[in-house]
Amino acid sequence: MIYILDLLEFQVLAAARNMDSYYGFASEKEPAREEVYYTVYQMARSGILKQEQKELVIQPPYSEFLDEVARASSVLVIDRGGYVLPRQCIYFGGKGYVCLENCDTDQDRVSLCRMDEEEFFVQMTELEQLPSPHLKGEIGQYDFVGYWEAHIDKELRDRLSETGKENTEEYLEYGQVHSVFTMRQKETGQVSKRMILVELPLEYCMVLQKAGQPSSMEPYTREKAWEILKTWWRDER
Repeated sequence: MIYILDLLEFQVLAAARNMDSYYGFASEKEPAREEVYYTVYQMARSGILKQEQKELVIQPPYSEFLDEVARASSVLVIDRGGYVLPRQCIYFGGKGYVCLENCDTDQDRVSLCRMDEEEFFVQMTELEQLPSPHLKGEIGQYDFVGYWEAHIDKELRDRLSETGKENTEEYLEYGQVHSVFTMRQKETGQVSKRMILVELPLEYCMVLQKAGQPSSMEPYTREKAWEILKTWWRDER
């Protein structure tokens, strides 16, 4: 089930869970005190917050969302090439994947949902973040490296060889970039790992980047890409 919150509502709940800094949907400006008070009042009226003794306590399911976000040390940011929306932030605190994204109809609101591993994989395939491969069968031995060198746009290829880039947008403008998965530290936004799917006529190419290491390229399958993402979660915990 998907739940909708105003952006300020989510920021108030995050602050209530002692998350003063986090990558994804942090406030770019300090809201007025009156706005915060009114937001807390509205959430108390709607049941998101409930008075328990002398405190206002976050109620389920929002408390469960915030618990996962608070426990997570990293956030996976998923972008589609060509700036196709939505950009998603996925937090994994050990019990489930929490997905945050801007609402298509209102950029001042965010949607939240919680998924298990199978539901997360299905969502990535349905949204074409992990697309269906072009190749439907084995082709034996093939010089993928030579093919990539000949068919990836030179300027893009030069950028892909660079590591440590913090800004994902520099990749999204290239027509060959299908989707980008970036693992960032939750508090600082610093990039630790990135996977870029480059779409070519024969097949997609997975470009893997890790901070402080040379980029590498591998043939794409959904299953291989999914296994790589899961190892990232394990490495970050």
